[in-house]
Amino acid sequence: MRGLSGSAVLLAASLWLGPAAAQDYEAMPSALLLVDAASGAVLKEENATQLWYPASLTKVMTAYMVFQAIAEGRLDLDQEVTISAQAAAQPPTKLGLGAGRKLRVRVLLEAMIVRSANDAAVALAEAISGSEDRFAISMTRQARALGMTRSVFRNASGLPDPGQVATARDLIILARALIADFPERLALFSQKQFTYDKLTRPTTMGWLRGYAGAEGFKTGFTCGSGYNLLSAATRNGRRLIAVVLGARSSGERNARMTKLMDDGFAKASGSVVGTVLLSALSGEPMSAAPFVLADGRCPVAASPVTSTLPEGKLAGWGLVFGSFADREEARATIKGNQEALKHVISQGRPAIVAKRRQSPPSYSALLVGLPEAEAGGACRHLQDLGIYCLAVPPKLLNNPQALWR
Repeated sequence: MRGLSGSAVLLAASLWLGPAAAQDYEAMPSALLLVDAASGAVLKEENATQLWYPASLTKVMTAYMVFQAIAEGRLDLDQEVTISAQAAAQPPTKLGLGAGRKLRVRVLLEAMIVRSANDAAVALAEAISGSEDRFAISMTRQARALGMTRSVFRNASGLPDPGQVATARDLIILARALIADFPERLALFSQKQFTYDKLTRPTTMGWLRGYAGAEGFKTGFTCGSGYNLLSAATRNGRRLIAVVLGARSSGERNARMTKLMDDGFAKASGSVVGTVLLSALSGEPMSAAPFVLADGRCPVAASPVTSTLPEGKLAGWGLVFGSFADREEARATIKGNQEALKHVISQGRPAIVAKRRQSPPSYSALLVGLPEAEAGGACRHLQDLGIYCLAVPPKLLNNPQALWR
């Protein structure tokens, strides 16, 4: 995929949900799967064979491909990779690498895994296969070889693409394969921070910092997928692997994962005997098509009172440009996007919103105070430039439960 799909630029009608729609969203299913890593015994599953958009969980597959290329001598950790214009143009989350810059493979790997950097993922894909498109074909081929029977990959980052799909079952198969084939690389997924250009940034995986025995792997989010999390944890020598797909917020995602893991560790290891094995897991999916949360919308998470909220402190329509590790990075992003929009919008003021539900907090970069007529056109203009943008109406802009927060 080149740039964002049209569904990533969201306008008023598709962003706001009234009480009825919020109730429908409350009832929407998700997918989860918990297995014993050693035996492959399934300890709990819901909708494990349903196609889902993997979002940035895709980067675990990209990492597997990089590890494989290193093992086969086709790539080296100290090899320098030149950042292409295509890699540099990826929307956030990213490092903001300029085209022509050179970085070592080990730095790109850490950036992709710890910070979920899309530009780093594309640079690695191009280093291995020459282009992201060819790399994606190889990803799908390798997925089949691992036993991931329903997964299809179209890009290396997990950015929205209607053809890029996976299942909870397939993602657990991938995680087990990565642990078995490249155990020496697993520590990369446990890193709690990443330092680049003298700036240290925390991992995007908050659950890793808060659960005893957590070992990684990856978080993911798009409007189509909801909040996803693939993780492993070890206690008393016993390792469990779990995946949660389609949570409504990062907090809900982490809470579901914690309960899964706690329930799994509470079971005696001998109790897995006689249960269904991952390799034999089957079941009819809910539908043949990927499940899209709220028809592709980014709604308010379980907040039927949205329609009664006041305008709030952030006036007018807003443009959300992503979430960043520090205020300076958010400020620089706003400044760059203002420059790109100088001939498109007539007004708008910068705003930075701290996401304090995370620890340490991250910072959302916004441009607010826009009229409705300009917000949609501004986002479409940025999309054409390959820049992430979310157009948000006033009531959703000021709702503390909104997913963009």
